[in-house]
Amino acid sequence: MFERIRRRKGPSETERRHFEIWARMEGQVPPEVERTRAALLRAAEPIAQVDDFPPPELRVPSHDQLDGRMMPWPWPIVLDEELVACSECGTYRDWLILSTRDQVWLRCRTGHQQHEPRLDTAWYNRNAGPADAAHDTFEDGLRHLGH
Repeated sequence: MFERIRRRKGPSETERRHFEIWARMEGQVPPEVERTRAALLRAAEPIAQVDDFPPPELRVPSHDQLDGRMMPWPWPIVLDEELVACSECGTYRDWLILSTRDQVWLRCRTGHQQHEPRLDTAWYNRNAGPADAAHDTFEDGLRHLGH
């Protein structure tokens, strides 16, 4: 059977008719497309501009407008099967986690800060909830979070 197909010379009558019809239809556009294009062009009229939306008091600063972000972390932090403790006072829970300039810092309740290279901004973003406030100074943020 496959041998007969290979021996056949040129396209069959059905294939030839199909190619002819396809060639005739190639430059044509269905009328529905033209109606849709016309409707879209009519709908593309200029939209009235609003003064300032949302108002400035409701805007949230973007990540590049912030010097950093912070969140409370009351639980112990275990990295690589090791409990992370403050290098100065030895406390191992009730952290304030700071994310700034693609680094993560841990701050204990007594105010000691240490860089934690095993944590990154992606970890911070996965674990942080939505921001509930923006503060002008670092100290204002600490007061807001009770540190």
